[in-house]
Amino acid sequence: MSGNAQPQFTRQGNIGSTLFGGTALTTSDGSSGTIGTTMQIAFTADATNGSYVEAIRVMAVASVAATATAATVARVYVSSIATGSTTTSNTYLIGELALPAITADQTTTATNWFDLPLGFRLPAGYTILVSSHVVNNGSTNLRAIVFGGDY
Repeated sequence: MSGNAQPQFTRQGNIGSTLFGGTALTTSDGSSGTIGTTMQIAFTADATNGSYVEAIRVMAVASVAATATAATVARVYVSSIATGSTTTSNTYLIGELALPAITADQTTTATNWFDLPLGFRLPAGYTILVSSHVVNNGSTNLRAIVFGGDY
């Protein structure tokens, strides 16, 4: 069988987003996570044809001015499931971002963001999950934004 010799273009943009870090996940191998608790869904691929994922951006956010997040490692996974408990057979670590303590919601200084390039096709129904190794400080969160498009 021959492969596709034509370029593939997405038919529409797809942006996924979630807050995460309210609970910690101290493993990085894809095991022991619970979707909706220790791992959050940041992006879901199109159910029929899959999606292209370009990059994920992580930003510190706060509900109280000049509040600092906890330093942590944000982890990004690909998973074939969207609910329940993850295992090493259905969830795979694809990247990590070392995040310092970040003062969010500042009055005169912009807060930096952290990007992780992805650049791959995500199969139909698969998800991009995120987790934090350390629980966020009070009144703070981390926001993951995934930029992509559906085929």
